[in-house]
Amino acid sequence: MHIVYIHGNGQTAESFNFIRSQITRFPEIVLEYDSTNGFYNNFQDMLVRLDGVRDIFFIAHSLGGIYALHLANAIPDRVLGAVTMSTPYGGSEAAEIVKYILPFNQLIRDIQPKSAPIMDAKKFTIRHPWINMVSLKGQSPLMVTPNDGVVTFDSMRQRQDIRLIDVESNHYEITQSLYAVEIIRQALADVENGVAPVVSAYA
Repeated sequence: MHIVYIHGNGQTAESFNFIRSQITRFPEIVLEYDSTNGFYNNFQDMLVRLDGVRDIFFIAHSLGGIYALHLANAIPDRVLGAVTMSTPYGGSEAAEIVKYILPFNQLIRDIQPKSAPIMDAKKFTIRHPWINMVSLKGQSPLMVTPNDGVVTFDSMRQRQDIRLIDVESNHYEITQSLYAVEIIRQALADVENGVAPVVSAYA
């Protein structure tokens, strides 16, 4: 099994240093990207980077989870599953507001609820064991609905075909969470042992 890490917007591979220090049994690939390049340009670069790699398990944070979903849809026969953290499967409510201030910002265009990357992803059928950790702490004044400081709970809970696990953490601290590491370890063990995932459940 190959673990493929995909960080969130504005972050780097270093955001996974803690998790990577705890999950050391598998070969790993860290995909980095620059959001100013545009979602689909980055997506194509990631596909090239993963050319020939099989038995992929994604560990992704925030926007990285949207990339993981697109990749899993593109190369389903080479993917085993995924754990995403704080991923806005329904898009960013804050981006919907900020688009009037930054109308030409590429990231804002890519993560709005009705953007192409988000709308395309909603059409995908998830064929692999998939978890999204819902981070429950934090509050951004840009959003009136409950959020983790960056993403709304509703957006993280958008999909009905994945397992949702609540984590008492904010958007960024989740990558430093021992509980998150435990969830990842169990997910990896389940994939190795062929355990069927529990879908649309809270733990």
